[in-house]
Amino acid sequence: MTDADSLWLHALQEVVGRAAHEVKDSLNGVSLNLEVVRSRTSRPGAATDNGALTVFSTAAIEQLELLSLRTEAVLFLVRPAKGPADIALILQHLASLLIPATRADGGRLTVEGYQMSAPTSAPAQATRLGLAVALLRLTAAGGASHCRLDPGPAPMVRFSHESATPFSLDPAVASVLAEHSIRIDRSGADLHMTFPA
Repeated sequence: MTDADSLWLHALQEVVGRAAHEVKDSLNGVSLNLEVVRSRTSRPGAATDNGALTVFSTAAIEQLELLSLRTEAVLFLVRPAKGPADIALILQHLASLLIPATRADGGRLTVEGYQMSAPTSAPAQATRLGLAVALLRLTAAGGASHCRLDPGPAPMVRFSHESATPFSLDPAVASVLAEHSIRIDRSGADLHMTFPA
């Protein structure tokens, strides 16, 4: 196992560990609401209140949509990285797990700019590693955190925190990123991660 693989496995465990409660919460929400619908419709001779059933079935559908997004994100991240990396797609999946996890911990994470594809020639494993570790470190202090992807010939991701306290990446992670031409720069307290085109 390479350094990148080992570091990615550690980062992935941390991402999924932080998101696990929210995934379980969505699953429990689907289960609970469907159980209410099932029990109310299965009583012999009981008149069903369609309005009440609609509330529970709508809640189940909303929870199922969240569960689907979060499950898709976990599956995307645990599968081996293939082909050229798309920074936007990786950020989208990390955001769907870490935004609710950060909110549950009392913080706020905003992730912007992942609506358009942002390909990079950097390997997908290193790209995932850099983005995941930066988001984890950014949100570790609580409070409001912001991440923005600026696509372009050399896509850049900006990480900032309301506290304006600088944060850094582990030297081993920074070394792996540098090996793959992923550049880390600072602008005040903000961290910028620039990817090769």
